[in-house]
Amino acid sequence: MVIGLVSALMKDNDIDHQIMVMETYIKQNRNCDLLCFGESFLQGFEGLSWNYEIDKTRAVGIHSAPIQRITSLAKRYGCALSFGFIENGQGILYSSNLVVNNNGEIIDLYRRISGGWKEPIATADYQEGNGFHLFRYDGLQFSTAICGDLWNEENIEAMRRLEPDVVLWPLYVDFSVEDWTTNQLADYVQQVEPLNAPVLLVNSFVDDDSRANGGCYVFYEGRIIKSLNTGQQGVLEVDLNSIGLSAAK
Repeated sequence: MVIGLVSALMKDNDIDHQIMVMETYIKQNRNCDLLCFGESFLQGFEGLSWNYEIDKTRAVGIHSAPIQRITSLAKRYGCALSFGFIENGQGILYSSNLVVNNNGEIIDLYRRISGGWKEPIATADYQEGNGFHLFRYDGLQFSTAICGDLWNEENIEAMRRLEPDVVLWPLYVDFSVEDWTTNQLADYVQQVEPLNAPVLLVNSFVDDDSRANGGCYVFYEGRIIKSLNTGQQGVLEVDLNSIGLSAAK
């Protein structure tokens, strides 16, 4: 299986633009079996107002028109997709991640379990999920964590006990390129070493120097296996066979 980790341009509150970006990357990367986009990619990381009456209309359900457009793309091009979005789940808002297979079927919905995505003024209408879980695709067991979910030792242990073959880690970080490279990157590698599985980190790119600077990485066994460095947009292709994982296992 070839997975494309996508450091793509993200705009807040412009779902049409975000879906267009997704389609562009699908067309340009037909050799990838799965394309993974970042945290809150569909609405943008700053896509919420923290006024519930406004935000409940910005968030989308898994059967909404925007999600149906994305599942249609996956089916049309035969490419599985993973992406972050603000979910309206029966009136409760979550920071979630959806995985759609190459037939356009939703095969996983994960809700962030750490609270770092919320502003202090957030009401009880903005909530977290209940925990990690596995989902199976193309013969491998995947699990998803969003951003701060893996900056908690109990969560690391819970993920480790699941024994996933691959961990998807969409996030939003806005460190400067220099700070990330010289100070932060090594800590991220070390943090997920206990998981004993390749961790696929995906950060989006915002056209603002003070915000997310992109970059995608594969962390495994305390090392950086492959990278698209921070400061860049584009796709990092990851052949799971090359790191000892086979869809036939």
